[in-house]
Amino acid sequence: MNAIPVRRLLQWGGAVGALVIGLASAHAQMACPQGVTPGSAQCLPTGPGSQAAPPPPRWRLTWGAMAEDESTGNVGTSTGQLSRRSARAEALRKCKNMGGLNCKPVFDYKNNCAVVVEPVQFLQGSSIAIYRDGSTIEDAAGIALETCSQRNGRECKVNYSNCTRPLLQQ
Repeated sequence: MNAIPVRRLLQWGGAVGALVIGLASAHAQMACPQGVTPGSAQCLPTGPGSQAAPPPPRWRLTWGAMAEDESTGNVGTSTGQLSRRSARAEALRKCKNMGGLNCKPVFDYKNNCAVVVEPVQFLQGSSIAIYRDGSTIEDAAGIALETCSQRNGRECKVNYSNCTRPLLQQ
């Protein structure tokens, strides 16, 4: 039977004990999301002396809208508003400032691009404007131009285009 000297057992036991204590303290000092390895950039320090990280910046979605007076053909627009309500109110205000008497909200969009497409030869009372949104102006315009030509029976053009983008809030 091989005898292991007591001194060697104490050396190994001390090393294993230090390793266990070191791992426990490292684990106790890191707050990581579930499934993330300690030491990752997603982990935050905890314990005495550590400060909570500031909240991460977030994106705030913005709105755009269009209001039209069918009798005059005036269209008021808005973009970059923080709510649907404020986007519609701004579009209505602009429509009325252009001389519209019966302005009504006709289209709104959030965190997107939008276009107004009308026939090249606009005939009051018989032309149909097309409002469309899409991830890009090109996407929205492509669909709106085709729809406008089909509904009006003549060539159409983009009269308005804009995109409303999210705002980074610190």
